[in-house]
Amino acid sequence: MKKRRFAAVILAVMFLALNCGCKNKNKSGPSASSSKKSEETSVTAELLCNFSDSFDPFTAATELNRRLSKLLYDSLIKVDENFEPYYCLALSAEVKDKECTVKIKSAAFTDGSNVTAEDIIYSYEAAKNSAAYGLQLYEVTGAKAASSDTVVFSLSRYDRYFVNLLDFPIIKKNSDKSADSDGVIIPPVGSGRYKADTENMCFIQNEAYFGEKGEIKKIKLINTPDFESESHYVEIGACDIYYADLSDGNIVRMSGKRCDLNLNNLVYIGINGNNEALKNSYLRYAISSAIDRKAVCSQSYYTNALPAKGFFHPDFEPTKALQTINFSSDLEITVENLAKIGYNSLDESGYRVNSDGRHITLSLLVNSENASRKAAASQIADQLKEAGIEIKVIEKSYAEYTADLAAGSFDLYLGEIKILKNMDLSPLVISGGSAAFGVVNPEKPKEGGEDTDKPAVSIEDAYNGYFAGTYSAADLESILLTQMPQIPICYRNGILFFDSDIKSGVRATESDIYFSIEKYKYKK
Repeated sequence: MKKRRFAAVILAVMFLALNCGCKNKNKSGPSASSSKKSEETSVTAELLCNFSDSFDPFTAATELNRRLSKLLYDSLIKVDENFEPYYCLALSAEVKDKECTVKIKSAAFTDGSNVTAEDIIYSYEAAKNSAAYGLQLYEVTGAKAASSDTVVFSLSRYDRYFVNLLDFPIIKKNSDKSADSDGVIIPPVGSGRYKADTENMCFIQNEAYFGEKGEIKKIKLINTPDFESESHYVEIGACDIYYADLSDGNIVRMSGKRCDLNLNNLVYIGINGNNEALKNSYLRYAISSAIDRKAVCSQSYYTNALPAKGFFHPDFEPTKALQTINFSSDLEITVENLAKIGYNSLDESGYRVNSDGRHITLSLLVNSENASRKAAASQIADQLKEAGIEIKVIEKSYAEYTADLAAGSFDLYLGEIKILKNMDLSPLVISGGSAAFGVVNPEKPKEGGEDTDKPAVSIEDAYNGYFAGTYSAADLESILLTQMPQIPICYRNGILFFDSDIKSGVRATESDIYFSIEKYKYKK
């Protein structure tokens, strides 16, 4: 049979592909749910993909195919549920000063050739120039081979958590330039748990894989060229595993079981530091303590989020012990902080007022196109009203919302930022950062200290010390909580749905949603 092209797959070929090659299920169609087991405990799983897209991890246009590529290509490390590095192709990785030295394991590509330092460097350069991985390699200024099994990454600064950014896929040097007899570019050669059979549109277990090999011997691919077809196949139970990151607040539900993924996506209230009232840290503390984060997670995010106890993710071990934000509201603390800035009594409407009879009124800007954030903004406004602070929610389209942020036309805004795996919050909390809308970091007091309203350590100095190695993540968390340039609300979760026949072994992380696919155990 002639090889099918990944691009421009016609409908008749699409349906043919669903039933060719990789059969050991007794199925009449993708919605059937008969046994996945053979006598040899061999399992064929079914996953969604986009036939018109590539499996090249650096050029694939769809999230579906980029996630699937994790099965074909190992990385040096991947990041686990607690944001710790899990070593794959890397035997060790050490950061010292402005260098990270990585030694690689003895491993082979699916064509039998050894994985070498040259392949790592080639993959790094492809990743650096890709839309999918370029941003996370922002600190790397170069890479060189110290030996056939050792790579040294040069960094722009010391970063103790840089290793977490080494989860980009590794491909064989120049293999992304190979084509079949029709001139169609074929997937690069990898060293992962599976290899691609593009003729039969399935993945086959890599028997030469250096790590553990599981029960799933083949993965049959179901073409979903758009979101409508993707939703359809999920809803009828055609696939065995499906991931939803819930970024737009909507969810496609799949029957079976679910596994929650820790995402490093912080939902927060942004503060305009040019607002005279909000310059006062006691007002920021009062707003923070009035918010019932647990209720926001359960109601606005339908339990698909974790309440923030600080700026870093609540499961990030180095800062756990110092995170002091309450999950529930604490109106007593709110009243105490409002009293410190002169709001000591209540008016007829229940608002806290000062000696002039004025109460605090602030606007809260939110993107109207994000369902969860829109609901959260309304819920937070109600919670702050109960605390005696008036919040006027302003809903705007994404284009208008971003324009207002750039112009500084807001008091408060509800936003979300994806924090990189090295836990670098500086784009959010340092003035001039890519997401630091409205942030005005106060300077530290001069020596001799008359500026008692200024913090002893500025956030910018704290970050400089952090990247110089003199401040720990815990030190930084403490400084951020004290100054509160933004107000953390929650960290969103993603969801991995999986077939009920998978009885155990499922672990999934944002770094690799198929983190433990080799450990999946199916019902007998």
